[in-house]
Amino acid sequence: MPLPLAPFRALLCLILCAGPAAAQPFATPQEAVDRMVAAVEARDAGAMAGLYLDTALVMVPGEPALEGPEEIRAAWERAFADGFSQLVIGTPRNRRGNDRAASVYLWEALIAPPGEPARRLRARTLLHLEAVEGGWLIAAEMWQPAPPPSDP
Repeated sequence: MPLPLAPFRALLCLILCAGPAAAQPFATPQEAVDRMVAAVEARDAGAMAGLYLDTALVMVPGEPALEGPEEIRAAWERAFADGFSQLVIGTPRNRRGNDRAASVYLWEALIAPPGEPARRLRARTLLHLEAVEGGWLIAAEMWQPAPPPSDP
């Protein structure tokens, strides 16, 4: 007796028809930071991409600009595969208008590629946020390596 194909077709459609994860607006820049840390802990590239507008632009040192959530998701999938496993974000400095905001913060990540020694990356980020229905989303991000902390 042949197997019924309906369940397999439904599963195939679920896999192939699924579009990008919907953006998940956040209420404050601090919530965005908290969700970034949680996404790294969960190694969830989709959750990270959900913080950005469909038209978002991300500038990473030495790489072509990323445009939109799908490229952002793919970059985070590569980062997780390359051992990006911990993110600690300092206290953001925020500037806010009615429909636009900016957030600047220092962060440190642990990167432990398989079979290689772990290293730490210290950097600073500038986020440009835009108000959307239900809160805020990231419109643009740029980060660069941060100078080492100065000795007292």
